[in-house]
Amino acid sequence: MARPKKKLPPSKDYQITLRMTKEMYDVLTEDAKAARLPRTEYVRQLISNRHPVVKKEIVYNSEELLKIFRNLGNISGNLNQIARYLNQGGKMTNEMWKTVSDSIAQLLHMRDELKRLAGEYRGDS
Repeated sequence: MARPKKKLPPSKDYQITLRMTKEMYDVLTEDAKAARLPRTEYVRQLISNRHPVVKKEIVYNSEELLKIFRNLGNISGNLNQIARYLNQGGKMTNEMWKTVSDSIAQLLHMRDELKRLAGEYRGDS
C-alpha cells in the first residue's frame, strides 16, 4: 500500500507591499527572531490573530547572580544524590538529615537574595 500524499497548504496567491521606517523594520525583525519565525510568517500570524509567542531573553551580567545560580546547581546535585540513595532503599542518617536541612536553609536564603537582586534589575525599590 502506497503512502498517502502529504496535503500541501493552500498557495499564497496575493502579495502586499508594506513600507516602514528602519526602526519599525528593526522591531519587526527582532520580534520575529524572538518568536523564531521568518518575518513573513510572523506578520501572517499577527494578521490572523494567532499571536505568535515572543520570548525576550533577559541577561544579567552580575557576579552575585551568577554565583547564586552556581550554588543552586551544586545544592540541587547534592539533593538529587540523596534522593536517589533514599529511593534505592537507603536509610536516612542524622548526617544526611543535617545536610538536607542545611541545603533547604541555603535554598531559602538564595531565593530571598535572588528576589532582592532581581528586584533591583526590574527597578523595584
